Amino acid sequence: MSLRRTFIDGPHGQMHVRIVDPGKNTAKPPLYCIHQSPSSSVVYIPILKSMGTDRRSAAGDTPGFGESDPPSYQPEITDYANAHGAVLDAVSFNGPVDVMGYFTGSRIAIDLALQRPHQVRRLILLGIPIYSPEELGSEQPKYSQDLYSWDGAYLTKWWKHLRQSAPESYPINLFVQHFAEIQRGGPDSWWGHRAAFNYDAAKHLPKLDIPVLVLCTDDPQGQKSHRAKKFVNRATFIDLPYASQGLMDLQTDEVVAHLRKFLDQTADA
Repeated sequence: MSLRRTFIDGPHGQMHVRIVDPGKNTAKPPLYCIHQSPSSSVVYIPILKSMGTDRRSAAGDTPGFGESDPPSYQPEITDYANAHGAVLDAVSFNGPVDVMGYFTGSRIAIDLALQRPHQVRRLILLGIPIYSPEELGSEQPKYSQDLYSWDGAYLTKWWKHLRQSAPESYPINLFVQHFAEIQRGGPDSWWGHRAAFNYDAAKHLPKLDIPVLVLCTDDPQGQKSHRAKKFVNRATFIDLPYASQGLMDLQTDEVVAHLRKFLDQTADA
């Protein structure tokens, strides 16, 4: 078993995918993971390596992030979901598949499940914050387009923003790696947040009729994710006693244990 990388042809150009194949027959549905924005599938490497021991596991870079080609227009969540659907087809995840999303990726995962109701079997949402109109008005300006300048002020802004939510135990080499991934999106990386804020999760969550696991981190976004309880059916909510920053690197075993317990249940409820 080893992690390999490949490119597929998607609706916006080439999409970069990380994939792990256990190299043996398994009856377990594959797991497909969708990252937050602005970032890339690099955040899922620890999860893919662990979950990939007994099922095919993959994570694609959303168009415009990581090594995936960008869209030629400002996309919506449905556009991103359609692109990730193309990855499922290209890597032959043709039967039932379980999907995991992380913040913006959670909204993409919801839409992907709605686009493919006969394919997506179970859904894991690591953070699905529900915002009030007042909170949206406050949050959106924080993630507007960066103003580039030769003094690198925009870099300092992102460094401080990420450092604020990073635990003390987060190794700086990993922090720098993820910081670099955030910058790879370039001047249009704010499109991901724009699409996420435009997507009314409270409107779409009730349409789901599959088991859903919601992982709520110990930070403001995790707290807002608890608001989804009144909108989502057939859901299990689990509190994680950690902030989201660095979660999959530092608490890999705990996250994987929750995923396995949820995905390996025999009952479909």
